[in-house]
Amino acid sequence: MKKFFGRFGISLLFSFSVFPLFAQNSLVLTLDESIDIALDRSYNIQTLQQYVITSERNLWAAKAAYNTNISASLFAPEYDEGFTLIDQIEGNPVAKQTGSFRVRSVLDVRQPMPWLPWGGGDLIFRSEAYQLNSWTPSFMDPDIELKSNKFYSSLSAILQKPLFTINTVSLELQQAELEYERQSRFFKRSELDLVYDVTQSFFHLYQRSQQVEINREKVQRQEEIYRTTKNKFDAGLIAEVDAMQAEVDLIQYQNELKTAEGRLNEQEAIFKQLIGVPLEADVKVVTELEVKSPAIDLERAVALAIQNRSELVEKRIDIENRKIDIRQTDARVSVKGNLIAYYKLAGFSDPNMPFGTPTGDLFESSWEILKKTPNKGVTFELEIPIWDWGRNKAQVQAQEAILRREQLNLNNLHITIEREVRDVVRKVYEAYDRVQMLEKSREVSERSFNISLQRFANGDITSVELARASEQLDTAKLTYLNAYNEYKLALADLKRKTLYDFEKNRSLVELN
Repeated sequence: MKKFFGRFGISLLFSFSVFPLFAQNSLVLTLDESIDIALDRSYNIQTLQQYVITSERNLWAAKAAYNTNISASLFAPEYDEGFTLIDQIEGNPVAKQTGSFRVRSVLDVRQPMPWLPWGGGDLIFRSEAYQLNSWTPSFMDPDIELKSNKFYSSLSAILQKPLFTINTVSLELQQAELEYERQSRFFKRSELDLVYDVTQSFFHLYQRSQQVEINREKVQRQEEIYRTTKNKFDAGLIAEVDAMQAEVDLIQYQNELKTAEGRLNEQEAIFKQLIGVPLEADVKVVTELEVKSPAIDLERAVALAIQNRSELVEKRIDIENRKIDIRQTDARVSVKGNLIAYYKLAGFSDPNMPFGTPTGDLFESSWEILKKTPNKGVTFELEIPIWDWGRNKAQVQAQEAILRREQLNLNNLHITIEREVRDVVRKVYEAYDRVQMLEKSREVSERSFNISLQRFANGDITSVELARASEQLDTAKLTYLNAYNEYKLALADLKRKTLYDFEKNRSLVELN
């Protein structure tokens, strides 16, 4: 987790310091550099980071529920003033003023005890104090105003203990731990998905750039062919139709070049958005077209996938969550008990103390009485469900069916993962074989075109035949490039499906 937050902080710093440079300079990126940028600043990775932070904070909050917490309530002041009617022996009732002024505070120190069996519990230490000043007329003589000031103080210990029910605090912590593990696993899996997407977009962009270069070479070759053809036509060596065909081919190739440049710009924008680079930046990609013979043990690849794939862990987490749902559903109609026990010391100040006595004296008076007047009590409540027409049983059965479905999904996922790994390993070897064959085809096409070019210069073939040889060369180059891209993407797919880099022979599982 420290590694994640460290990289997140570096990402923010890098974002503010380097972003302006992207808009000013041309970026020439390799695949590894593109992946590094995407893992720091892409929209997807930043969104996933927030999910991880959310689950990490929720886990911290769930753990904090085990700690002592303190709360205080302060009522300062509570003031009330009004009138009351005093009946007279002779005459009408007389309205007299009454009022009160109270300052009150309560301090609670709560210690959760989730480790207690049968539902956990809370131990509360409470301190309460208030001072009350009041004035009211005497019912015997309304002209006499009765004034009093009192002070109340108490100390109490309260045990609140649910019985025969699930421990909600412990359950919330378990759910938070499962969610945190899920998000951490999902984050790692999404990183590998992003690496694959960047790899795919990188080679698509590289392919588009090479198509532009191939089309540019075609235009340059055709311009030379057109000049040669025109000279031959002017010298009366070839028919006019050959010269016209060379000009038509030149216009066609120029149009294809414009189309390729447009597709390159489109793919470049997609690539920049994916890795998190401003659209106004000028980005180029470079790579070395080298192909190493793959050395992949199929059974080892399958075992690594079963061991490392986060989807399996996430599915097991789903199963644990379904078990929790069953417990919660079943607990709705289970026998529930609630035990509350308290021990309390409380005292009032001496009622004979005159009005206007200082607060300190009132407190001392109440404290003396408090020490002599212990109060204690126990309350036990029991709730017993009797009949609900099978409603809860049906709800539990529904949750159990969901649990069985998740278990079936887990078993099927094992098979799916094994099948996917076997397929991608086969694709790696097939793509490698295609690259090897098409590389030879490209070399042969280059030699064949050079021969055709020389024969055209000697007048042995027409421009149409030379154009056909040129098309064969361009097709060979593009076919080889497609095969190379498929090979690299197959390796990237194998990497994310096994969490192992077979090219560098290292695990991609992050060690905490």
